[in-house]
Amino acid sequence: FDKMNDADRTSIHEAMEQQSISISKAGIIATLQARCAVIAAANPLKGTYDPSLSFTENVDLTDPILSRFDCICVVKDTVDPIEDERLAEFVVGSHRRLHP
Repeated sequence: FDKMNDADRTSIHEAMEQQSISISKAGIIATLQARCAVIAAANPLKGTYDPSLSFTENVDLTDPILSRFDCICVVKDTVDPIEDERLAEFVVGSHRRLHP
């Protein structure tokens, strides 16, 4: 979500806020219903989540956008080189077994 350009972010904000999308093409103007669920992800600004900052400051998303979500969950990766290597070996080993 944080990688979207401002125009796309504005468009999705309209869909989430008003549950409609306005389209203007070839002289035809239409408003379409937009009833859907949105699941989004955003990465921290500096690559690592800083617990001393608010969620908004960590991901640099505006309050109007964040207010459209019913549930916000923060998933943090705990830095652990031993566990990371064990997980990487598991993933690579699984891939090698399935795709020899």
